[in-house]
Amino acid sequence: MPEDTTEKELAIHFAELTGEAVAAVHLAFDNAKEIDMYVQRGKVMQQRYKCVQRIRYEKTMMKHNREQKKRLRKLMREREDLTLLVRQKDEKRSKIINKKIKAIEAFVTFETEAGFVEAMTRYQLNWFRTHCCCYPERLKFKGMRLKIQQAPEPSTIIWENLEYSNKGRFLRKCLTTSIALLAILFSVGLTFQARDFKSKVIKNASLPCPNGFFDLEPEYQLELVTNDLDLSHCYCSTLSSIEQWNINQCHDHLLTSSRATATSYGAGFIVVFMNLFFTWLMDKAGKFEKHQSLDQMETSNMVRVFLLKFVNTGCLVLLYGQKWLQRLVRIKFEDDSEFNVDWYATGGTSLMIVMLMNIIAPHIGTFVSYFRHRAKIRRLERNLTSDNATRESYRVWYTQEELNEVYKGPPFKLNYRYSQVLVTLYVCWMYAISMPLMPVFGAISCYLSYWIDKFLFCNFYRTPPLYSDDMGKRCTTLLGYLVILHLGMSLWMMGCEEIFQGEPLSGNRYPDDFVRSSSLQEKLSKKHLFPFIMTLIIIGAGMILSRVSSTFLRKVCSCLQCLTCRKGNTLKTLRSNMNTVQVDYSSARDREIIQGLSSYNILQNPKYQEAFAITPEFAENHNRVTSIHGYNTKEGMLK
Repeated sequence: MPEDTTEKELAIHFAELTGEAVAAVHLAFDNAKEIDMYVQRGKVMQQRYKCVQRIRYEKTMMKHNREQKKRLRKLMREREDLTLLVRQKDEKRSKIINKKIKAIEAFVTFETEAGFVEAMTRYQLNWFRTHCCCYPERLKFKGMRLKIQQAPEPSTIIWENLEYSNKGRFLRKCLTTSIALLAILFSVGLTFQARDFKSKVIKNASLPCPNGFFDLEPEYQLELVTNDLDLSHCYCSTLSSIEQWNINQCHDHLLTSSRATATSYGAGFIVVFMNLFFTWLMDKAGKFEKHQSLDQMETSNMVRVFLLKFVNTGCLVLLYGQKWLQRLVRIKFEDDSEFNVDWYATGGTSLMIVMLMNIIAPHIGTFVSYFRHRAKIRRLERNLTSDNATRESYRVWYTQEELNEVYKGPPFKLNYRYSQVLVTLYVCWMYAISMPLMPVFGAISCYLSYWIDKFLFCNFYRTPPLYSDDMGKRCTTLLGYLVILHLGMSLWMMGCEEIFQGEPLSGNRYPDDFVRSSSLQEKLSKKHLFPFIMTLIIIGAGMILSRVSSTFLRKVCSCLQCLTCRKGNTLKTLRSNMNTVQVDYSSARDREIIQGLSSYNILQNPKYQEAFAITPEFAENHNRVTSIHGYNTKEGMLK
C-alpha cells in the first residue's frame, strides 16, 4: 500500500467499498529498529520503576534511622542514574531514527462480519484481472493495487518482523535448515561409530566353536580357552556376569560385552540428546527467520522439528548399509541393506531402546521445572503470617508484578507437543509389521503424554495465545502420509527372504537349496505380500487422483472464471462460515465477548506492554510506538 497512508483514508476507502462501517484501522511501519530500542528502554524503565517502589517502601514502612537514611540516599542516586539512562536512550533513538517511517501494512477491523466478507470477496479477483489491465479502478487505493488477506490473531503478530520480505525469510530458512542438516550428519557419525563397534563384537562372538566343545566338561572347556583366548566367547557366554568376573580368562570377554551394551544405550542417549538439540535449534531459528506471526513461526518449527526428529530417530537405522554414507562419515563396515537377523540384533535393538527412552525423555525437563516451581511456592507459603503477609526476614516484594511472577509458569509449546507425538506415531507404525512391540510403546507414550500435558496445562503452564487451526490441519495432512509409509515399510520388511521366505504367486514351492532372490520383482511376487501391494496401490492411487483431480478442477474453474470474468466460490465459502447471530464489533468488545486480545493496536498487546514498560491506560490513548518517547507511563513525565 502507499507509504503515506493514514488510518482515516483507509477507513473511508473500505467503508465506501463495502457499505459497512469500519471500527478501527491500525498501521504497521518499517520500525523494527525503533521497536528494539524501545524494548531496551523498557528494561531500564522497569528497573527505575522497581527502584521508585523501593524508595516508597523505605519512606513509609521502615523506621527513620541512620541505616534507613543511608539506603534511601543510595536509592535516590540509583533513580537519578536510571532516569539519566532513559533520557540517553531517548536521545539515541532521536539520532538513529531520524528518517520518516513508512507504512507497510494495515489491519482493518470492520464493525460487522459482513463487512469483512464483502471486502475479502471484492478483492478475490481472478489472475487475469489481478495482474493485467482489467483491475477495477474502484478497488485501487491512491492509484495502487492493494493485496489483502485475512489477518492472524492480534496476540500472535510479531510486529518487528513485518518489514522483512518473503525472500529474506526464505534465505534465513535455508541457512537454519543447513545447520540442522549438519547436526544430522554429526548424529549419523556418532551412531555409525556405535554401530561399527557393536557389529565387530557380534562378529567375534559368532565365531564357530570347536566340534563337541559343549559336550566337554567345564574344566576341559576352560583349558581350551586358556590355550586359545579367541574361544573365550564359547565358554564365557554361558556364565553369568559375576562368574565371568571371577575367571581371569573371561575378563576380556566380559569387558567387551559390557562396552557393546553400553555403546547401544549410548547411541540411544545420543539420539535423544540430538532430538532435544533440534528443539532448541528450531526455537532459535524461528526467531532468526523473522516470521510475521507466532502462528506461522510455530507451524514452521513444528514441521521441521518433526522431520529432523523423524530422520534422527527412525531413519538412521535404515542407513547402515548405504555405502555412500559410510564413505561420507569415513566408517566402513559390512552390512546388508535388508532387514536380516543382524539388523534386528543391532539396528532393531537400538531403535527399541530409543523409543523406550522417548516415552519419558520429553517430559523430564518439564517435570523438573514443575517441581522446582512448586518448591518455590511452598517456601513462600511457609513464610506467611496469620494475615497472609510475608515475613520481612524471608523476602519483600516491592511491586505486585514481582509477586505475580513467582506464581507464573512457562509458556505452553504446542508445536513441540505436536512434533513429538507425530514422531512417535511415525516411528512406531513404520516398523510395526515386524516389531509388534512398537505400537505398544506408541500407545504408552501417547497415553502418558496426554495425562502429563493435561495436568501441567491445568496446574503449571500459562494460557497460550489464540492459535489458528493451521497447525492442526498440517498435522492431519502428515498423518495421511503415514499410511503410505506403513505399507511401504511393511513390503520392505516382509520381503526379506532370510526371515519371511513365503511362497511365490505361481504356487510353486522353493527347493531346499533355494538362493535368495536378487530382483525386486521376485521379492514382491510372494503370496503374503499381495494384500499389502494391492492396499498400497489402491490408497496411493486414491491419494494421487484426489490431489490431481482437485488441482485440475481448480485450474479449470480458474480458467472459466477468467474467461467469464466471474468470481469463484470465495463469497459462498466465507458466508457459509459466518455466525448466524450478528453482533457488531464495538458491542462485542465492550461486553468482553471477544476471547483474547480484541485490538490490533501494538501498545494494547500485553507482551509489548511489558516489554515497553507501559500501562493499559496509556495504550488506550495511544496507538503508535513513537508515543512512548520521553514519557514515563508508570509515574507520569520523567523528573
